[in-house]
Amino acid sequence: MKVNDKIITEISTHIPQSTKKATGPIGGKELVDEKKVEGTDRSGQDAIVNLSPASKQAQAIKEIIASEPDVREDKVAELKERIESVRYRTDHKAVADKLVDSFLYEIF
Repeated sequence: MKVNDKIITEISTHIPQSTKKATGPIGGKELVDEKKVEGTDRSGQDAIVNLSPASKQAQAIKEIIASEPDVREDKVAELKERIESVRYRTDHKAVADKLVDSFLYEIF
């Protein structure tokens, strides 16, 4: 998935200014400070796990990225239309240069 400015802006609006305030609504969902986890505790009680601010930020970023489509259908449709109508032009020299650069990068 290509990361564009929209995704970066959306992510940055959900990252708190202070790491002390790492909870907040993400896409209509509220992040939870604590999660109950069933474990092998012999007392029969659930364990409580406290998530760090960095973990909460990573969770928020993961949710935002997961909500974005893998394929930008509008871009694909536009390019298909341009190719079919013979309006799509490529710079053959630039393509050849990138192929050579890629080949040289792999060798060295």
